Amino acid sequence: MAKIIVAGEKHLSIPNLPRSSKHTLIRPKPFPTGRYPLEKLWYPLNSCNSWQPFWKTYQAVHAFNNIQYTNKPWFVTFEDHRFLYRNPKNKFEEIAYKVLNGRLALKNCQKLIALSDYAKMRFIKRIEDWSILNKVKDKLVVIQPNFVVRATQSKTYKENQPLQLIFVGNHLARKGGVVALRLAKKAEKLGLPIHIHIVSGLKHGAGVPTDFPDQSKYTEDLKLLDLNNVTVYKNIPNEQVLQLLSQSHFQILATLHDTYGYSIIEGFSVATPAITTNICALPEFVHHGENGYHLELPLNELRHWSNWMHGEKTKTDEYWDIVNSTYDYLAEQALQKIIEFLDRSDKQEHYEYLSKGALTQMQTFHNAEKQNELFDNLYAEAARLN
Repeated sequence: MAKIIVAGEKHLSIPNLPRSSKHTLIRPKPFPTGRYPLEKLWYPLNSCNSWQPFWKTYQAVHAFNNIQYTNKPWFVTFEDHRFLYRNPKNKFEEIAYKVLNGRLALKNCQKLIALSDYAKMRFIKRIEDWSILNKVKDKLVVIQPNFVVRATQSKTYKENQPLQLIFVGNHLARKGGVVALRLAKKAEKLGLPIHIHIVSGLKHGAGVPTDFPDQSKYTEDLKLLDLNNVTVYKNIPNEQVLQLLSQSHFQILATLHDTYGYSIIEGFSVATPAITTNICALPEFVHHGENGYHLELPLNELRHWSNWMHGEKTKTDEYWDIVNSTYDYLAEQALQKIIEFLDRSDKQEHYEYLSKGALTQMQTFHNAEKQNELFDNLYAEAARLN
């Protein structure tokens, strides 16, 4: 058994660590103290966050979105290329960043673990002109996030019952909650038996990627929260979210940008198929017609929504017209997918097939028990090298 330091971003580590490891996982306070970490003085000092002294030794470090400055064996798990140090403000920072990024090629850096093929592609593209490219590529692996499998069999759909859809996401507009609300409005006008559950902190506007910064533009969409076929949940515990996912027929995540989409996997853990956009990593685990449906967005070479604007351009009327029409375009696509499903003569059999596909994806690629063994073997091998 080994002692493993867990460093870096906590939110990323939770679904990407072993759930019941035979090793001891230790999460230290930020170096040198919890309240005043050195990274507040200079960001690259977060590479030293495994330095906090322990009375007992440790054998390896597992970092998340974080390069480690350590002589111990270490791993890094990342969701895209942004954990690399970049954009130096002066010559000293440029030198320091080059040294820190170069640590990825050292022997004690055991593995670079991408969450997805999308993350791997983004990382390779970022370092394609670096001299250490080949050394780093040899260490690259993809290990998908893991969750506990909660369902033992696929779900069924009973004829003549309302179709229950659920949206889960704190960012209401970016993640697709606005699309879900517009879908609810369209369904109500047509008299379709659809009910949509919104689990969200309803954050939107300035500071959220892809959103139009002026919140007033979303006023009419927020009024849709009061529709008779919409139920809103705020700040509920994860167990209640999982219960709602298990009671829903489909999860809808019509997101404009998402490096992964953990809620989809949690939905798969209770055998709930998904309706998602085709961006980033989502098509790697949501397979159209097998465990859910795709809503098609135009993509660029990075698998990002190609109409996404950045910086000052997001404040223009042109960008609002783009995002506004895109929300409606996705809502109409989702509506047509639902109508096609409801019109199927074999919808009960088809739904069970989709549900089984969701559960199979979960059991094969995201199963906490399987990932637990994989990580334990990685840690044991690193401990032997220590």
